[in-house]
Amino acid sequence: MEYKIKVEHVSKAFKMYNSPMDKMKEALSLTKKIRHTVFYAIKDLSFQVEQGEILGIMGRNGSGKSTLLKMITGIYEPTEGNIFVSGKISSLLELGTGFNMEYTGIENIFFYGTLMGFDRAQMEEKLSGIIAFAEIGDYIYQPVKTYSSGMFARLAFSCAINVEPEILIVDEILSVGDMRFQAKCFNKFKEFREKKVTILYVGHDVGMMRSFCNRTMWLNQGKLVEIGDPTYVSAKYTEFMYQDDFDSFTDYKRTEDTKKEEELPKSEPQKIKESLFPDSIAHWGTETGMVRCAKIQNHFGKEQTVFDAEETMQIVIELDIRTHLNMEKFSVAFSIKNKEGTDLIVKTTYDEQVQLKTGSDQCILFEFTPRLSNGDYYLVVALENRENREIQYYEYIEGAVYFKMYTDKKIFGVYDVPTRIQLIE
Repeated sequence: MEYKIKVEHVSKAFKMYNSPMDKMKEALSLTKKIRHTVFYAIKDLSFQVEQGEILGIMGRNGSGKSTLLKMITGIYEPTEGNIFVSGKISSLLELGTGFNMEYTGIENIFFYGTLMGFDRAQMEEKLSGIIAFAEIGDYIYQPVKTYSSGMFARLAFSCAINVEPEILIVDEILSVGDMRFQAKCFNKFKEFREKKVTILYVGHDVGMMRSFCNRTMWLNQGKLVEIGDPTYVSAKYTEFMYQDDFDSFTDYKRTEDTKKEEELPKSEPQKIKESLFPDSIAHWGTETGMVRCAKIQNHFGKEQTVFDAEETMQIVIELDIRTHLNMEKFSVAFSIKNKEGTDLIVKTTYDEQVQLKTGSDQCILFEFTPRLSNGDYYLVVALENRENREIQYYEYIEGAVYFKMYTDKKIFGVYDVPTRIQLIE
């Protein structure tokens, strides 16, 4: 098996000073007094990326994602360990790296090509494609210092993805441009995937991770937490991010605080003990245990795990709602997701103006015709607090029930919406 990237027991340490003066005092000190603390942005990290694989990297700000990418691209040297890279890297880590602000767009294209190892004749062949993809018109002949930030990003993006990389590194820059330009970027990534280009993608978009990546890696405080199936890893990451109590996003402490460091709790994902849903991908929330049962049944009330697309489906959720909750803003929601974790059907009692009461032994039923294409799906059950614009979760169960859909009808999308078709003369 050919690996394009190998990271073996890599660590990256930085000297952290309380002030620039401390750095100068340490450099000039005759007694060699230490005035810095050592902060490890990456700690003993190991993984491999196969040729043609798309590896997603998730983590909170400060978890070491950008430091890792800078080591892979050669901007930083590892403090410990080794990184092996096989192939030409094109990086969208820092758009416009190597651009000269005084040069025109055209001149910067050739300058970027030189940095990537192409001669002028080779870049002449790529020039029209880069200009067309960037879509900045006659501004291509103007100095880039006159560009808006969006125009600058478009040109840099276009240069990076049109130089035939073997390894592409993308760091949270897919918001460049309008919807049409973003669609072009995604189509280009699909083209790279078909050509077996190895891609490292860093981002926080769970849907993108699940639909775009072959594997996902989750970093926290410079350490590897999970690596594997994108749906599973992103679900665990989301569970972790919704915890109320986590310590600071990095374990770096100022010099005077180093003695207290060992006393601080570490952020670790917490599992629901004795979960009623042991097969769930993730189960978390501020008031877990209120969902006593969730099942999927047919119109006659019989539980089943295989449905025809035209068959009536009932989702039944049994609840034990605690009395201190605000029921006016309480919502029961369900979502049906495909194996990539994309929401396909979502309904909530709050948005349908159905108000529940507190107390045990409550039961709510959602009934509908799924009309989904053939495939595997799973049920998400969520108890929501809708008091604020941003929804908070009392309980969130991803993978409460798993089921299959089948149909003899050819459904070209994922959902066959009921449609009235009429010929108008």
